[in-house]
Amino acid sequence: MSQENVERLQAVYSEWARGNFRPGGQLFAPDVAFEALTDGRAAIGRDAVEGYMREFLAQWTEFRIEAEDFVEVGETILVTERQHGTGKSSGVDAEMTVYSVWTFRDGVVVRVRWEIDRASALEAAGLSE
Repeated sequence: MSQENVERLQAVYSEWARGNFRPGGQLFAPDVAFEALTDGRAAIGRDAVEGYMREFLAQWTEFRIEAEDFVEVGETILVTERQHGTGKSSGVDAEMTVYSVWTFRDGVVVRVRWEIDRASALEAAGLSE
């Protein structure tokens, strides 16, 4: 199942790289834990995740996420991301590397955790450097 989960995430990231953030929600369990540690916030449940994403994306005139690498560890997948955006208020272009840890159970995502530090992401995925 883990390779299938990687393929499903690759399809989502393909759309996110175009700035289309509609895909992805169908992968979430009803009680998904969504931890955006880049801003210290968390959302629990699909509706809360959708609200968080609407609020987050409203800050940008353009935003996209490109996946650079997928590492699978059982039902956990570590994704190295390159996030690109243009601030709505400032007009400033921003770009950074972020690491997301996706945890699947029975084919659905039960947790997504974003880290700005690779070592922390590896630890969250159950790996070490």
